[in-house]
Amino acid sequence: MIVALTSVRGAPGVSVTAVLLAAAWPTSAERVVIEADLDGGVIGARYGVGVEPGVGALVSALRHEVSDELLLDRSARRVADRAWLVPGPESSVTAQRVWGADRAAAQVADALAADRDRVWLVDGGRMAARSATSPLVARADVTLVFTRDQPADLLQVPERVADFAALCPLVGVVVVGAPDYGDDELRAFCGVDHLWRVAAAPDAVALTQRGWNDRRLRRAPVWRDAVALAADLADLADVATLPAPDVGAGWLEAEEDGRA
Repeated sequence: MIVALTSVRGAPGVSVTAVLLAAAWPTSAERVVIEADLDGGVIGARYGVGVEPGVGALVSALRHEVSDELLLDRSARRVADRAWLVPGPESSVTAQRVWGADRAAAQVADALAADRDRVWLVDGGRMAARSATSPLVARADVTLVFTRDQPADLLQVPERVADFAALCPLVGVVVVGAPDYGDDELRAFCGVDHLWRVAAAPDAVALTQRGWNDRRLRRAPVWRDAVALAADLADLADVATLPAPDVGAGWLEAEEDGRA
């Protein structure tokens, strides 16, 4: 399945939420965070995994018809048991070149949609319906539009939701913070049936850098919100809820060959 995560403006926490969802996902499926931000990626530097292998390697592997069993080995960094990161280029120029190449986004989207054994969490950044990466939304099972709780941000949401609703069958909104509006009022204003509130957490990045099983992260409101959001998304996608996998004690688990 594919969950696309996007934002209307600013940086409300799409990338770190994608990582948290990979940690909190309530099934035994492999979870893969793929960075498709045309403004340039942050995951490689933020979590110390670099950018290669990454999105460029993924596009190349698909064009060379690399087998499904080898796809992640060729294009991703394993960060825990059954959890992977596919970092995007750090430069916006490079990101736009990679994703804007001949049918690159469509080819990736088709491959992800055909893979029903994994959960692909697509960090689309400030994606729009006409972005080069919009095929990822068109093939997504669920698209989430993230916004901060300020009126200037919320005003951008209805139009973005409407644009994405023409591409994706299920669009929801995630409000970061504590808006002065009720959930029913927000759902009606945004034009969605599904809306979540998550805590604004300035320390979320630092907490995830410490490790998914770090006690401080597990006690934080942002973790509880991620667990609840992941469970709802799994239910919406008709994924059977299973015991959460053991993701290991550390953020990066070194492998025998030195790769993480």
